[in-house]
Amino acid sequence: MKLRTQILLTFLIVIKLLLGSVFMYRIGLDPFFIHADAIAAEQAKDIEVTEKKDEKKAKEETIDLKYLISKKLEIEKEEKRIAAKKSELLSIQDEINKKIAKLTQLRDEIRSEVAKKKTAEEQKFKHLIKVYSTMKPQNAAELIEKLDIKLAIELMSKMKGDAVGKILSFVKIEKAAEISEGLVKRE
Repeated sequence: MKLRTQILLTFLIVIKLLLGSVFMYRIGLDPFFIHADAIAAEQAKDIEVTEKKDEKKAKEETIDLKYLISKKLEIEKEEKRIAAKKSELLSIQDEINKKIAKLTQLRDEIRSEVAKKKTAEEQKFKHLIKVYSTMKPQNAAELIEKLDIKLAIELMSKMKGDAVGKILSFVKIEKAAEISEGLVKRE
């Protein structure tokens, strides 16, 4: 009986397996792998989301890259404009420096000429003082009366006191008074 039972049990197991296989074939394998499909779908969604994020990031990077390139071009243009302006300003500054140097030279020449002229005038004036001082007082008085009052005062202020006194004694009283007043105010 033992052998029969074992054969019977083996036969039943084989039939059960066959029936199970037929059943699975008839209904398909879907019910057993529904869960697997859900996991695969989630993974597919995750992949899609990641791809979308990557695409969005790539677009942003492309946009950012285009923006950066345009900004770089703008900056380069501005740098060129500034460099041109700088060279223009430097050339203007050189021109100004040359003109300043020329004006300084002209000023120095003018000062030199003025100093020479002043020295020459002083020499002439000293010579005139010497001439009037050595003249006879009567002749000097006649000439002084004909001179402009300012020049007469200037001339007499540079002469020695005793020569002025001798000359003024021969000058008309009104003119002598004006010269005397001018001499007092001058000192």
